[in-house]
Amino acid sequence: MAAAHRVHVRRAPSWRQACDPALLGKVDAVLVCEPSLITADERGVWHRQLQLLADALQAHRLIGILLTKDPGGQLAVGSCVLMPTSFDASADELWGRVITIKQYKPLLYQMEEQVAVMQRLGKKLNQQFAEVDQELRLASRLQRDFLPRSFPAVNDVRFAAVFRPATWVSGDIYDVTRLDETHVGFWLADAVGHGIAAGLLTMFIKQAVAGKLVEQDGYRLLSPSEVLERLNTELTKQELPNCQFVTACYARIDTATHQVTFARGGHPHPIRVSASGQCTEVRTVGGLLGVFPEESYPSINVKLERGEKLILYSDGLEDIIVAGRNRQQGTVEFTPEFVSVARNSAQTFVESLSALLDRAEGSLAPFDDMTVVAVERLPG
Repeated sequence: MAAAHRVHVRRAPSWRQACDPALLGKVDAVLVCEPSLITADERGVWHRQLQLLADALQAHRLIGILLTKDPGGQLAVGSCVLMPTSFDASADELWGRVITIKQYKPLLYQMEEQVAVMQRLGKKLNQQFAEVDQELRLASRLQRDFLPRSFPAVNDVRFAAVFRPATWVSGDIYDVTRLDETHVGFWLADAVGHGIAAGLLTMFIKQAVAGKLVEQDGYRLLSPSEVLERLNTELTKQELPNCQFVTACYARIDTATHQVTFARGGHPHPIRVSASGQCTEVRTVGGLLGVFPEESYPSINVKLERGEKLILYSDGLEDIIVAGRNRQQGTVEFTPEFVSVARNSAQTFVESLSALLDRAEGSLAPFDDMTVVAVERLPG
């Protein structure tokens, strides 16, 4: 066969020489012949030597042909780089196997090079992903630094909040700020979407929301309507691309009279919780912010009685809070889980709500940002 097909044969007199990298680097295929007469002890040694050869072939991306009397036996199937072939195989069959191995060898080298390229690319991508992940962590930490670290406790009014981004950076932003001796402003805004784009927009919102205007002879508290109108003007000036818009609810409480004045723009209606735990929406009109420059946001007044709360929330919590709505009658049904936790004090309420969110299906990968701001008048 070698003479007929002009095949140059290199014989290795020992297993060590057969595994020599210098030799294996010059051949296209390897032919191994199983001894016809072999004892049980010799078989074990031979099998180990065959395995060493198989490892050497694999390292050089070579395939060998194993001539054996039992092609399906354990000895023959011990390696994926040795092709078991019967002693009875014809010369044409052996040549067909050899030429096939030879033809596939360049393809194996090409695949090896492509794998090496993919490995280098994967390493670079992993490095880039690590850098992006680090930047997102820093962005998340920076955004949280813009949130209040503590809440003012003025007279018998207390505040509590839940802030749970869907990803590293949230499209929600909130604040609770003491405006003067008796007034506290609190608000919640939701930039459409979540992630980096929405997170950058929240930084603009944070700087644009102002509940107090400082003048030369003192200061003037802005009504919630004015606050949202000014915010809407600033947003529309930016001519935000890709249909970016914002929803928000701004409220101000007089801690002496316990009157809450608020306005909303496209945001879920605040929820008033009585001392007995009864939940009702406090409804007012107001369109999206950043869409129409002349939009108005009428204010409404609510007086908190002892033990009552007012809850602002973003639409990511809609499914947890609202069980159903009757659009024609303008009524809403709240989920039993929300009603159960809402009757607690403000701090206990946000802790119980957080535990409820942790138990909810999909809590490890929420579809939207979730934020709550609650103001409470203490029971007495």
